[in-house]
Amino acid sequence: RIVAVLDKAFAGIATATANQQKNLTNARALFESALSKIFDREGSDWRQVPLIEAGQTITGNTPKTNDKENFGSFLPFIKPGNFMPNGSLVYDGDGLSEKGAQASRVIPSGSALMVCIGATIGKSGYTEREVTANQQINAVIPKREVLGKFLYYQFITAEFQQSVLDSSGQATLPIISKSKWSNLHVRLPRHQNEQARAVKILDQISEKSEKLLDVQRRKLAALAELKQTLLQKAFAGELT
Repeated sequence: RIVAVLDKAFAGIATATANQQKNLTNARALFESALSKIFDREGSDWRQVPLIEAGQTITGNTPKTNDKENFGSFLPFIKPGNFMPNGSLVYDGDGLSEKGAQASRVIPSGSALMVCIGATIGKSGYTEREVTANQQINAVIPKREVLGKFLYYQFITAEFQQSVLDSSGQATLPIISKSKWSNLHVRLPRHQNEQARAVKILDQISEKSEKLLDVQRRKLAALAELKQTLLQKAFAGELT
């Protein structure tokens, strides 16, 4: 009897889980579709340039780790684990002192960043404050007429991500050199207000998409918890 009850309940949970997984996929597709429309349907005044022409490209570096005075809370020290799925960065955690920052390469607010080595190669972000980063991360400090967040959104397009992978070689540990990364091409409208308009649209859709994703993740977690609760009750003799 208990097995029959669990079979029926688990079948319902499996169906609900599959539906939520589908909703999760649809929520991601909503943003990806908007991203494609922005960058695939460029205006006549868009131009294609190497990334290095959009700004100054730099690679992060780690000051000497045997000198504890290099580390503190003066500036965040960004690593691949600090990148969030929506492109924001986690600024808490490891940081550098003023001494450590002087021995590092400071990345100003408004820059776009990308992990360029390892399993998370292509992971991208946008900084809203001054930071430093380790050597796994490249950054572009945009020129005055270029918006860093516009570059970030272009970084996460399927086309740019593929160009990163194609340039990283086939080694066990994928890596793209700063020089190769700097010469990857991006598309830029000639007028900054068009960049700003694109960023505003993508910001709004990204926010909506993240809210949908959060709802679906919580529902999936609740379904998994329900399954465990039913099992516990079944083997505690509490299932009726």
